[in-house]
Amino acid sequence: MTKSNDRLNHALHNEAVCDYLEIKIDFVDWVITTAFYSALQFVSYKIFPFEVAAIGGKKTKIESLNDYHRYQSHRKLSKHELLADLVEINCNKISPDYDWLLSMSMNARYSNYQQEIEIGNKARTLMKKIKKFCIA
Repeated sequence: MTKSNDRLNHALHNEAVCDYLEIKIDFVDWVITTAFYSALQFVSYKIFPFEVAAIGGKKTKIESLNDYHRYQSHRKLSKHELLADLVEINCNKISPDYDWLLSMSMNARYSNYQQEIEIGNKARTLMKKIKKFCIA
């Protein structure tokens, strides 16, 4: 199965925005958010596509998180929860880092946009670690 360069290009684009925002100390929330969405695209690049069992013994190709969300609709989980599960299964080494970025991104976006610069620095560091793991 072939990898999608669209995912990798999207991840690199988000990473470039994150790197740009890192020097703007007033936007730590967006450093965290763009670090997470870069990581999301990097892990998606690593994980997708893959095949799953289907009815009648045939296999179904899962091309994207949207496909997987439809395939797992009976689980009633969000796309973020499903992707975190896939990261734990397929990328266990970086799973805690991905989970931390997910949690901090949700906090920065929806609870408290005023974040400490150290959190933004950690977010970028973890994103770079995830990138290295996913495109090595």
